[in-house]
Amino acid sequence: MSPSSHPNYSTSSLPRLPVPELEDTVSRFKAAARPLFEKDDFEKCMEKLERFMASEAPVLQARLKERADAHENWLEEWWNEYAYFLNRSSLCFNVNYFFGFRNTPQPLSQARLAAILIDGALRFRDTLESGELEHDNIRGKAMCMHQYQYMFATCRHPGEARDQTEVYPREQSGHVAIAHKGRFFALRVPGVAGTDRLAAIQQIERQLQAIIDSTEQLERAKSIGILTASLRDDWYAARECLLQVSPGNAESLRALESSAFLVSLESASPSTHQEFSLACHCSNGVDRYFDKNFQLLVFANGRYGFNGEHSLTDATTDMRLCNALVKDVEALCGEVPSALSAGAAASGPCTASELKFDYSADLLGHIQRAIDYFDATVRGHELATLEFDSFGKEQIKKMKVSPDAFVQMAMQLAYYRKFGHVPATYESASTKSYARGRTETSRSVSEHSVQWCRMMVDHPETTSLHAKSELLKQAIINQSQFTAQCAKGAGIDRHLLGLEYALLSHEPKPEIFSDPVFLASRHWKLSTSQISDPILGAYGWGEVVDDGFGIAYRIENNSLHFNVVSQRLGSKRLCRYLSDALMDMRFLLTNAHKQPHEIMAEVDAVANVLNSIKLLSSAPKSPSSPDSDAGSVTNDDSADSARFRGSFSPDPAASSSLVDELERLPSSEMICALETRLSRFVKESLYWALPSTS
Repeated sequence: MSPSSHPNYSTSSLPRLPVPELEDTVSRFKAAARPLFEKDDFEKCMEKLERFMASEAPVLQARLKERADAHENWLEEWWNEYAYFLNRSSLCFNVNYFFGFRNTPQPLSQARLAAILIDGALRFRDTLESGELEHDNIRGKAMCMHQYQYMFATCRHPGEARDQTEVYPREQSGHVAIAHKGRFFALRVPGVAGTDRLAAIQQIERQLQAIIDSTEQLERAKSIGILTASLRDDWYAARECLLQVSPGNAESLRALESSAFLVSLESASPSTHQEFSLACHCSNGVDRYFDKNFQLLVFANGRYGFNGEHSLTDATTDMRLCNALVKDVEALCGEVPSALSAGAAASGPCTASELKFDYSADLLGHIQRAIDYFDATVRGHELATLEFDSFGKEQIKKMKVSPDAFVQMAMQLAYYRKFGHVPATYESASTKSYARGRTETSRSVSEHSVQWCRMMVDHPETTSLHAKSELLKQAIINQSQFTAQCAKGAGIDRHLLGLEYALLSHEPKPEIFSDPVFLASRHWKLSTSQISDPILGAYGWGEVVDDGFGIAYRIENNSLHFNVVSQRLGSKRLCRYLSDALMDMRFLLTNAHKQPHEIMAEVDAVANVLNSIKLLSSAPKSPSSPDSDAGSVTNDDSADSARFRGSFSPDPAASSSLVDELERLPSSEMICALETRLSRFVKESLYWALPSTS
């Protein structure tokens, strides 16, 4: 039984997504749009909005309410069409999301890791389709399970003007697609339900190892997978050509697209965090099929990840599967005997068959265009990551503010420092508490957030530390309240979209929907979303507009993580601004109660510690023991520590905590750390922290 028809996943008990009242949406839109635009431009837009409210809006609103009565979710079909199926952008670069998982507890071979993942995913599918999967809930509140019907055996197909998604029945999707060295294979796995798990994993591992050992690299000019990274119109033309070349191509393509899911056995071995993120995002494009519902990515060095097609499932839904898979890997990685060791059971017949394709000159031309597009797009993009470990959720909560809203304000300040203005900013808010609910746009920019950014950057000397802190707190409250409204179905953007879609085909479009301010207010130069889960080591996606950034972030207990993608707009530089913004905001919220002379005393303490350590580093030192650790302070250093502890004149107490923190480092490292810290205070914090009080 498919999840869609199983009574355990029925949506009938959930409330329906409400249609917001017109006046509420207009009021919220005005408040959200006003700080983004010049007064004259904004007022012209408002005039059009008032005319719309007095004419077409009531009729369209009535149609929306009629639709809400007739449909389980009035928005679902329109949103899927608008956001996904009519979107002609590349799935790889602009739609799909990726996860990179944390390291395994112990090293695993590529074949074994992939085998555990395949076995785990198939067992998850069995649990899902049997109706035994525990219902999603947040703090005891039931969430909609509708998206799970698209998790397995699903593939998006490009259309001439509109894409569509096909869900394949169980009898046609009992196999798993394998990608390796540019080639695709269909791996038929016997039912795992009721079988010995370790034996099942061993059998899958043998098949995968045989693929790894025997597969020759396919030349890139014949890669079928890279076609799915193209713009959708180009992929549609290429797919039609592919199908016309031979009947065998149609059979191979159907086997690939009807698979339960795809596993990519990658040849790459990403090591740095940035390399890992980029490999999960797009890799080299040949061992992927971006139209598949999801792809499990297994790299040659034992790292692994996930790439999800976004049209009918959201990342929060796929995280349920991902948590189960990571749990399986970590529980079983030391339990499965090697399928290839001496004494292992004899290998059965190879059940993986290569999906072969025939080529024509036209098809090869399509592939070359896809390669050129892929390579040019990779060159034209910049993916940067920020691993911020100075503080995280625990410390932000001690400041008595929302961690998510805190990070949203940091992104606004970082963008303002780089570009001189705050852009329209999208944060995804979930509406899964409603039947067939997906998301709403939480607009995190407000009058208070823009005023605060201006205070911090343009005229820092005109307001006190306390005034800046209070404005930041109000901006954070505004963002939290708006997000809560969105989760209750009272957002702005989905309602405005519904009003536009409620127009009949022969009716002219109201002028408000083509107004420059209206359009710019939802041109998301900052597209952001948070998923915070300890299983993740990477998470991200691409920008949604050509002149914008895609920023995925994770908020952990003692760290913050960002993945920033743009078309060479300065992703790495924005990460540096983000780091500065986070440090400045902590300084602001923790020091707002202090007087300027108190802050200056701390700065003087830093300067004195720096001066003392410089003096000590230039003085002759006693020889170190040959057995001493070069990375720690020796016993001889303890006397030096006492000497510089006593050398401070202004405020030894204020300096003590700094010394405790820094004396564990070698003197050269202490000098570097203190110079950095002193620079932070003087060049950033004191610049705006110490004006005359207001």
